Amino acid sequence: MSTDELAISIGEIGSMYEAKELHILPEFQRLFRWGPQKKSDFIESLLVGIPIPPAFAYEREDATWELIDGLQRISTVLEFQGLLRDPDNPDKLCDPTTLVGAKYLPGLDGVGWVHGGADGKGIGKELQLFIRRARIDFQILKYPSDATTKFDLFQRLNRGGAYANAQEVRTCAMVLANEEATRKIREIAKSEPFRTVFRVNEDQSKIQKDVEYAVRLLAHASKAYEGKLDVEEFLDKAIIELLQEDNWNAFLDDAVWSVETLHAIDGDKVLLPPKNIEFKTVERFALRSLEVIAVGVLINASAIKALPKPEEFVRERITKFWMQTSALEGMSGAGQRGTTRWGKTLPFGMDWFDPRSAK
Repeated sequence: MSTDELAISIGEIGSMYEAKELHILPEFQRLFRWGPQKKSDFIESLLVGIPIPPAFAYEREDATWELIDGLQRISTVLEFQGLLRDPDNPDKLCDPTTLVGAKYLPGLDGVGWVHGGADGKGIGKELQLFIRRARIDFQILKYPSDATTKFDLFQRLNRGGAYANAQEVRTCAMVLANEEATRKIREIAKSEPFRTVFRVNEDQSKIQKDVEYAVRLLAHASKAYEGKLDVEEFLDKAIIELLQEDNWNAFLDDAVWSVETLHAIDGDKVLLPPKNIEFKTVERFALRSLEVIAVGVLINASAIKALPKPEEFVRERITKFWMQTSALEGMSGAGQRGTTRWGKTLPFGMDWFDPRSAK
């Protein structure tokens, strides 16, 4: 893949963004988390001439650019100028920034692009022009030939950032690979049956724990784990492969059916161990239940749906699963690595919910 390096003025960046020639994915923009002090420090850095690290974008097929690294910096200058669009409502602009606590240019405190705080102080025409003429280096990655390349580039540039967890970065990269499929996955994860079955609360939803559970369910049900990757690497690889398959939509429909079936059986208790089992375990949701029960049902969805009474079959198999003391002991244990657990939970669930094995 070829790369161009260009120095783009902030004025040009704003014009490209307004003309929708520079795109910031809504999923990506939601990770814009610099506070007032950090934003102010960056604007001050532009004015005093401190070098700015380059931003990265990839060139789309229509020759427009998609920002893939540099979100905090680019969003800051757009927001300060009053140009940044609300990620949840593209027809609405975000409130412009008012600068605070400038270290080298104390006169900037309380200043906005046009007007600032209570005194209505603006930065002035001269400094507006200075900022517009300031340049940020862009590395432009030429249009990638496939979704995997885009996904990998985004992951390499953004993994380990201070403002996003692994799933938040993964979700942005998933959008690059297949926006329509990612939207449907998010809809599944945000649905009432899903959040109830996996016991996702509001705080967890804010950090995309619901989407992470959905990715785990889909990744394990669609791709075999071969023991060569760590947890995050496997989830990255498996979900992007699924998003590129022709049958992703039908597979997600099976996932919806599986979750709704589990929800109908016992709501938010369907993945919890019953209180009366011999195996001593805390009555709470654990990944073990996702990997055995939810994944097992999804893997066998077609065969289960063909049964005369599919919901009764799933209910019976869940009840009997919690009676498998020796199996449960092997799937638990403090300090057990996720990838070690997978070697026990995933094969067990796939076989346990297979109607042919259950006879």
